[in-house]
Amino acid sequence: MHPDRSITAEAASSDVVVVGSGPVGLKVALDLADAGMKVLLVESGSDGTNTTTQALSDALIVNEASHAPMAHAVKRAFGGTSNLWGGRAVPLDDIDFADRSFAPDTRWPISFSEVSRWYESACDFLDCGPAAFEDRAFAELELQAHGLRLNRLERWCANPRLRTVHGNRVLTHPNIRIAFGTTVLRINMACDGRTVRDLLVDVGGMRDRIRARSYVIAAGGLETTRLLLASRDANPRLFNGPNGPLGRHYMGHIFGSIADIVFDRPNIDRQFDFALDASHRYIRRRFTLDAPTQLKHGVLNMSAWPEPPPLDDPSHGSGILSMAYLALRTPVLGNLLSPEAIRLRKVGSGPLQLGAHAANILRDIFGSTRLAAKFLLARYGSNVRLPGFFVPSKIHRYAFNYHGEHLPCAESRVRLTERTDAFGQPRLAIDLHFTETDAASIVRTHELMDERLRAAGIAHLEYNVRSYERTAAVSAQASDGFHQIGLARMSASPRDGVVDTNARVHGTANLYLAGSAIFPSSGQANPTLTAVALAARLAAHLKTAQQSLPTLATAV
Repeated sequence: MHPDRSITAEAASSDVVVVGSGPVGLKVALDLADAGMKVLLVESGSDGTNTTTQALSDALIVNEASHAPMAHAVKRAFGGTSNLWGGRAVPLDDIDFADRSFAPDTRWPISFSEVSRWYESACDFLDCGPAAFEDRAFAELELQAHGLRLNRLERWCANPRLRTVHGNRVLTHPNIRIAFGTTVLRINMACDGRTVRDLLVDVGGMRDRIRARSYVIAAGGLETTRLLLASRDANPRLFNGPNGPLGRHYMGHIFGSIADIVFDRPNIDRQFDFALDASHRYIRRRFTLDAPTQLKHGVLNMSAWPEPPPLDDPSHGSGILSMAYLALRTPVLGNLLSPEAIRLRKVGSGPLQLGAHAANILRDIFGSTRLAAKFLLARYGSNVRLPGFFVPSKIHRYAFNYHGEHLPCAESRVRLTERTDAFGQPRLAIDLHFTETDAASIVRTHELMDERLRAAGIAHLEYNVRSYERTAAVSAQASDGFHQIGLARMSASPRDGVVDTNARVHGTANLYLAGSAIFPSSGQANPTLTAVALAARLAAHLKTAQQSLPTLATAV
């Protein structure tokens, strides 16, 4: 923001106020600004980490086993949660938009094609290569696998930290003004009850009000919902009232591992390593079931892929895996190598068996050192970051990691508490639920994948829990908080959701939401790519919708 102008003046000269500078907010702001619209980008944090500001997002987590700490799930800073993100880009699937009797309340009010047409724009923004998520290399094997897909791809961003990728363009764009250290406290409606009059903000301890012709809240799933809930204090019926869908149907994904995959055909396991495609961006294959198979067996969407065995167990016998484990366990170094949430998942919760890990390294000190140097160079010495490492197993055995759909449930929700933050804002209580249906579907999908892997002679699964314990084991692993989905879902009717098909809040003229909070279903895919695609779609809508909005002088 220009030092000689107040935030009120900056907003008054703007067409749109965008709240939040994470991937979604940056995409909306840049698309609008490139189209000639004036944008005020409001960011609660700073251009860097501020522990005091970060503490504003602290919340009461009802079940700490099922939800990540807020410090790992939310980042108040320029670039938002892209500062915590691994950079995986995966699209939703056509079946996620289908009417599935065994997956209630997951139907989108728009078609898959309405979303997928924006994936190219999203991929370009995220710098993960083209919107190509299928590789026909295994076409013949897929015919033998009877519904098991081997050719679906995930893409990886060259650099997941979008402050680095887009920061300078945002800071120097003639149509964008960015207000750091500005926290939105309330959305105030005009007398007509339909138009946002202004936003109440705190700027360096001083209260102010900012007004523009339209507003986009892109503060992340939890913080966007918290702001809308807090804004109902003067009018409890706002946003469909306390018994409406706002803050309910909280979803993430269900992920973990209950089995190993053992490849029975030589060299197929190496096809699931990270690889550079023609665009010089990393891709990786994953296993999924096709739509007819899911519908026939009534299972939710799930993907899976082979991973090295757990790093913390030295029985894997690998020098490079032990070296990676000790590096991730080392203070400071571990945080530099990996975002905290991913680091904690990699190191596990078991005791440090230093002697056994050291023995693994010493048995192959030269090979381990060579592989470590190669990995570090590809990850930190290149403009295209290697996302992770895949160590080929001599016995072709790997952990079989799954990432599955989480069904919406009205009792999986967030609400405001009487506890407040430094600005007097009520903090959230977060109650994220996973059900037995979610877990049972994961187990059944494993069975279906195993049947098809064996039928094609590709591989087979070997479980690490007994059959009668598998659903309970999946439930015990169920935890998220990073993928904040469904809290302000999109719907055709205000009775069923918070925003309409254009992401405009039902019953309002100029208030829009952007991000994964508006998804009616979670699918098997990480949400960032689709959230950015919908941000591109929203920006395109705003370019035309803005013309019909009242001028700032009359929007009171």
